[in-house]
Amino acid sequence: MSRLPDPYLPDARDPGPRDDRRCGAVFPEPRPDRVWATPGHCAGIVTWRKVFPGTARRVADARALARLFLDDTARAGDAAWITGELAANAVRYTRSGADGGTCILELSRAGDLARIVVYDLGGGGRPTFTRSSPTFNLNEHGYGLYGVGELAHRTGVRGNPLVGHAVWAELRLTGESRT
Repeated sequence: MSRLPDPYLPDARDPGPRDDRRCGAVFPEPRPDRVWATPGHCAGIVTWRKVFPGTARRVADARALARLFLDDTARAGDAAWITGELAANAVRYTRSGADGGTCILELSRAGDLARIVVYDLGGGGRPTFTRSSPTFNLNEHGYGLYGVGELAHRTGVRGNPLVGHAVWAELRLTGESRT
């Protein structure tokens, strides 16, 4: 085990023998030089990514994370609402909502722009940001992605039902909240 270079931090201690086969993974050695170099290499982009179990109950956790990510902007509420719609659709309409399914929330921010991406496991159809029906009706469902499109600066979908989708929305952070 290597020694930490900072004399004010205690030495790293090896807790003794362990069975790495049980968890199937060994963490790489932490590299502070890479962590601090990353923002410069990504042109100032900050990204948070979290895997959530594919249950409706965890959609609220995804919303809270998006609100926290943009809590210093007027668009935090919009980001939370958009995240809730994207995550709920992933859980409701794709294999992410099946037993053992997951979805990934990715939040990125650079300058006055933020991007929200939800990755699902595929299945179902291809998400669309248009209104489900050209005529007025009182259906409770079918307007979520349309609403996301109205709040967002840009939206998009990558992938397909076989490999999964990345459904995203970008927000301009300099505008006022619309929610």
